[in-house]
Amino acid sequence: MTTSDRIRTNNNTILDVTKTAVLFDPTWQLAITIEFYFRYAIIAIGVFGTTANALVLYSLIEYHLRESKKRAINLLMINQNLLDLSTCVLLTVTFLIRVSNIHLTGALGYFLCTIWLSENASNSTMYASVINLMTVTIERYLKVVHPFWSKRNLKRWMIHAAMVFAWICGILTTAPVVFVSTIVKDGICLSYFVWESDVVRQSIHVWNVISYFFLPVIVFVYCYGRIVVVMRRQIRVMAAHNAEGSSQVNAAQIQSKRVKWNIVKTMTFDLAVLINIHLHWRKMTNNEPSRR
Repeated sequence: MTTSDRIRTNNNTILDVTKTAVLFDPTWQLAITIEFYFRYAIIAIGVFGTTANALVLYSLIEYHLRESKKRAINLLMINQNLLDLSTCVLLTVTFLIRVSNIHLTGALGYFLCTIWLSENASNSTMYASVINLMTVTIERYLKVVHPFWSKRNLKRWMIHAAMVFAWICGILTTAPVVFVSTIVKDGICLSYFVWESDVVRQSIHVWNVISYFFLPVIVFVYCYGRIVVVMRRQIRVMAAHNAEGSSQVNAAQIQSKRVKWNIVKTMTFDLAVLINIHLHWRKMTNNEPSRR
């Protein structure tokens, strides 16, 4: 018996022992039950998110068509909502395939594994969503903090290019990695499983953390922080030059609080999205098989 045969035999023995332990271990049975219901919960959330985002997208498009002045921010928000809608649809389809217990064989099995079961499709739009969120943040920052510069230099074609870039970069971030690190073995989709070396795996992980977590956090905190400072300064100037009494001052203070609260809510949502993506990537690169 050769060395490779002995290794294969040992691996099969370990796999058989693991399966037996799973069958009789109450903890594993509980985990499997929780995972089963979790998948259906994700499907329900995906359907709800699809419906909600579809309604919001319809409203945004209708408002944009009615508006006489077509603002660039409207296009960015429409693109953001379209990305969120696509993520919900793709995530729903992914988990519907997972609960269908399709036997993965041949070209169809490889397609289902690399595109759907590895969450390649939904991850692509999720990463694109982060890029578009940064674009929205930078556009708002330029409009508020540097209004004259943005009016002269920020062109509509730049907004269109940023929207297309978000989609392309989102796809290129995850698709090549999935195709080179995912295999189908014995009907099981092993996503992010095969790596040329551990250094490559760690390098990709570090690049994703920096590009889709730390960089967006820096952009959000800096841009929204500067927006708050400028908005507060503008409201104070308006209140100081207002001669209509304390009621206008109170109105300015209320407006200032409303602006800060909206910015805090936006930052909280953006950070929640980033944390979710970061945790999701760590789970996917943990070398755990994506079962049918």
